[in-house]
Amino acid sequence: AGNLKRMMDLLRAALRVDDLPVVIGKITDSGRADDGKLMDYIDTVQQAQLDFADKDACATVVTVTDELSYPSDDDWHYDSAGYVRLGIAFADAASELSSTCNLESRAGTN
Repeated sequence: AGNLKRMMDLLRAALRVDDLPVVIGKITDSGRADDGKLMDYIDTVQQAQLDFADKDACATVVTVTDELSYPSDDDWHYDSAGYVRLGIAFADAASELSSTCNLESRAGTN
C-alpha cells in the first residue's frame, strides 16, 4: 500500500491537485496456471488497492473486474465487452468521486 500511496502522491503533486480523484480497477487473475494463480502476488496487490482506497477519501476501487471474462487465447487481458463494462464502471466511479473530491481545482485555487 505504501508504494501505491507514494505513486498517487507524486501524481497529485505533479498535477498540483492534492484531492485529485483516483479510481483503481481491482486487479484480477484469470486463474489459468497450474496452481490456479497466474499472478503470485495478487492477494498482496488487491489488499494494497483496498487499503489505499480505505485511507483516501478521494479514491475508490472498481470491483466489476471480478465479473469480467478473459478471451480463450489471452490469460492477462479482458475481452472487449469486459473493457467496455470496466470503462463504464470507471466513469461512474469518477463521477461519484467528483462530487466530493477535486474541490481545489473547481474553486480555482490550485
